[in-house]
Amino acid sequence: MKKEEYVVDTGSGSIQAGFLLVLIFLGWFGIDKIFYARSFRQSWKFFFVKFAYLLIGLGIFWNIFDIVQYCRHRYQFDFRDYFK
Repeated sequence: MKKEEYVVDTGSGSIQAGFLLVLIFLGWFGIDKIFYARSFRQSWKFFFVKFAYLLIGLGIFWNIFDIVQYCRHRYQFDFRDYFK
């Protein structure tokens, strides 16, 4: 698996109100991954994993963690990067 496939430009590093609203209201379903990558081709795996975690109850904690990390300017598209 090529790592370059999952590299996404993070922009200016400042908090964007539009993305924060997507995280708060639609992030529970994994839509934030698609919105952040701006491409379903890059993000479909992460979208389905986050949605599956929502169905078993862990997605709630994952989304809260994503919101906190975004406010701290440490949001990662690939969840495995949080643990490096």
